[in-house]
Amino acid sequence: MSSLRQMTLREAIPLINKFFESFGVKSAILLKDNEWINAVTVMHFTRRKVEDLNSEFRLLEQRLGKIDTDSFKVIFQARPIDEINHVLTELEKGYLKIRDLRTNLLAKEPQKTFDQKISNAGYVMRLGEYAEYECYSAALFMDISPDRVLSESGISALTLGLRDIRDLARSWLRLDDLSSTINVHVVVPIYAKVGEIRYQGGSEIKATLKTDQRLFDRATMWVTRKGPGDRAPILERTRYDAVSCDNVPQNGFVYISLKHNFSGIGPRDRISVSLLHNELGLLDQEEVSMVQFTSQPPDPVSQTFALFDAGKKMEEHLLNPKTDKDFVASVSWLLERIDIRTLKLGRDETVRENQTEKGSADIIAYHSEPKEVLVIDCTIAVPSESKIDKIKSTAEYISRKITFPVKAVIVTAKKSPLAKQLASRYDVKILDNTDLEDLINLYKKGSGWYPRARVRVFENQEMISGV
Repeated sequence: MSSLRQMTLREAIPLINKFFESFGVKSAILLKDNEWINAVTVMHFTRRKVEDLNSEFRLLEQRLGKIDTDSFKVIFQARPIDEINHVLTELEKGYLKIRDLRTNLLAKEPQKTFDQKISNAGYVMRLGEYAEYECYSAALFMDISPDRVLSESGISALTLGLRDIRDLARSWLRLDDLSSTINVHVVVPIYAKVGEIRYQGGSEIKATLKTDQRLFDRATMWVTRKGPGDRAPILERTRYDAVSCDNVPQNGFVYISLKHNFSGIGPRDRISVSLLHNELGLLDQEEVSMVQFTSQPPDPVSQTFALFDAGKKMEEHLLNPKTDKDFVASVSWLLERIDIRTLKLGRDETVRENQTEKGSADIIAYHSEPKEVLVIDCTIAVPSESKIDKIKSTAEYISRKITFPVKAVIVTAKKSPLAKQLASRYDVKILDNTDLEDLINLYKKGSGWYPRARVRVFENQEMISGV
């Protein structure tokens, strides 16, 4: 949860110029009365460089295919952050240059672009770099929704070769749908996250946090203890400067380790950690109840599993497998053991439509916290680009068929840092040898640790040390 202070685009621009490298523009435009009309545009800011964003757009068009007809186009373009004022000035004047085309907006009051308030962007799909972070948005509104604009112009899902117009929103534009009356979305992700809060025994807790390096110097944390119940008073509260805590810079982020001793902790107390920025406000907040750290009764299934050779050899098969068969089986056992509903497909692993192969997977699972299906490929080798692309295509096909979120996952027995970087461009999550060790440790800690920690394991992000 986060709550940025109320500010307009005009107030936010000086901060945006500091925290981001580029911005992407995704526009759906149509030709009407010999003029190009902007049906909907999504502008999203990113810490990535222009060339990296362009590379992502090329991969996206390769996978999805271009939408480019004489009367309707979806155009992607990446621009450096120092062009943002120029683009917002165009919006203020009621148009937007999309490559070599001038597109007229349908927004009612474009001249108020810079006066738009930034608020939570609940309609942005949490994929790729957005999976981990909160997003905020300023929006320009029109009288009708983009899906009606398209429909009244004779553009339908069928004419675009799609099953549903929502596919256009979700796959090409990364929006939940096109039914709102927003003409232009300006999306601002906040790269900061409170990770796991762990009880260390006695009266000590430890929290792990992650923030963009450019947010770090002016970041602060509050650690709070309250009694049980929504109306309970605050019992203790302590402030920390981020720079005063143990921290490790890595890949443009800073990983922070915060340890705190309270005067005492009750068995039903609630502990919260808040991450703030002096200029932006609350970046993220997490809360845990001490109830979840109390000892759990013995699990008879786990006790029984431990008696079999499978239970005794699971860790060996995961971290030092001899065969793919042993590895796949052990991955499925581990997921079941941390309460992720799992099915191992065995030799019948292929997805077909009219006898045509559409993909394959070793395991399918259901992750209850983000409510998504996991399509999992297992390998004892370092994953290749073709393997990454194949599981991504499999997940996309299944998602279209069942109209439900599907995440592509590869589990490998090898340490694979470079493959992880490549997979992130495809929105594929790779769990490697290091992640498996963390999952095994999670299993050994017991069910009190499962719900929130396993969410972070499968988010499209690097594992935070100490999960």
